[in-house]
Amino acid sequence: MIKIGFALVISIAIFPTVNNTEQTLPDNLVNFILLVFKELAIGFLIGYVATLAFGAIVMGGELISSEMGMSMAELVDPLFGDRVSPVAQMLQIVALILFFAVNGHHWLISALVLSYKTVPLTGFIELGFSMSKIMLLFTGVFMAAIKIAAPVMIILGLTVVVSGFLARSTPEINIFLIIFPMKLLVGFLLLAITFPFITRTIGYLLELLRKDVFSMVRGI
Repeated sequence: MIKIGFALVISIAIFPTVNNTEQTLPDNLVNFILLVFKELAIGFLIGYVATLAFGAIVMGGELISSEMGMSMAELVDPLFGDRVSPVAQMLQIVALILFFAVNGHHWLISALVLSYKTVPLTGFIELGFSMSKIMLLFTGVFMAAIKIAAPVMIILGLTVVVSGFLARSTPEINIFLIIFPMKLLVGFLLLAITFPFITRTIGYLLELLRKDVFSMVRGI
């Protein structure tokens, strides 16, 4: 209900900006339904592209959590409606704070207003450009997730290698009782050290998101 009410408020807010002069709505039910589905498709495209950056951040957090051995500790994600790890949830909250800090909600509403200028109420969508753009963005999500998680994953991987040498040199030590707490300790320490790098990467992703959203809206 909150999402529906929020969408209604935004629709009412941007309605006066829509230029509806010299535009006639369809006079039959079939064309009117097609028009409604066209508007829903445009909104879905903008919303989907807007969530790709957050998806990359969550995926990076999941990679870090998996390497730290925290895959079983999961929380409910309100954005995607799925269960995510605490590290992914923390990075997503940081990304959401940065999103509002850089006025991301302003340019997202501006993209909605621009969509009515590029595709009028009675216009059509160029699905070829939109789908190709989304596929490029989707492949970029995996690269962005790896860039976010790479520093922590590499050092944690080296920690496992060192633990393997330790287990070979001193077989009487139960390495499994040491490796898991050590990975957690090293993982949280690395998160604290690399947090400025992660926040800069998230800010860079949000800036790319702004450019990609407006580029897609201008091309549909």
